[in-house]
Amino acid sequence: MKDKHRDKNPEKRRNVSMPPISAPCIELSGNRELLIEGSRGVLSYAPDEVRVNTSGMIVTVGGRELDLRCISDSALIIDGFITSLSFTV
Repeated sequence: MKDKHRDKNPEKRRNVSMPPISAPCIELSGNRELLIEGSRGVLSYAPDEVRVNTSGMIVTVGGRELDLRCISDSALIIDGFITSLSFTV
């Protein structure tokens, strides 16, 4: 039985405007390099773990021989053998 109240045009239902998401842009190249754009600073740094503050979450990168290759005001590059990537909201 069809729902009589359902709109037949799905485009009309997408009229709700969503607020823009201010999530960081993360680019992983293999398991050797990670670029994080939208960083707000490094919270902790060790050869086996780097924690980065971003807008709305903390990005934790786990691995071996991790190195902060490049840091700017809003981006950073992490080199090394990356084994894990986690997000804490």
